[in-house]
Amino acid sequence: MAATDQTVSPKIYSVIVKFRDDGSLAQCAAVRHDGKLWLVPEWIDDPAAPLMRPERMVCIEGLPLKDGGTLGARKFDWILRPEIPKAVLTGPLPPPPEWPLPVIARPDLPFPRD
Repeated sequence: MAATDQTVSPKIYSVIVKFRDDGSLAQCAAVRHDGKLWLVPEWIDDPAAPLMRPERMVCIEGLPLKDGGTLGARKFDWILRPEIPKAVLTGPLPPPPEWPLPVIARPDLPFPRD
């Protein structure tokens, strides 16, 4: 998919997630793709390249979000309200069976470096 594809927004958001497993918090990137909001826990990143690609994308469309703010020195756009299993963001694919939304491994979607 080309960087000019209208289904990909170049804006990268920041979302705070809470893990169901241990109650810990993490800050995660998020992007819009095909009209849905997706978490991007890790990027395939070459510092010499002008673009980066998601290692995985986790759909969170339809899940409740609270407006962002700050957490210490960190600024973020939203807080994901339901706690999620850590394996959805970092575990092997496919995601745990209790995760009802799509997860895409290594999509060919380029995003500009901030």
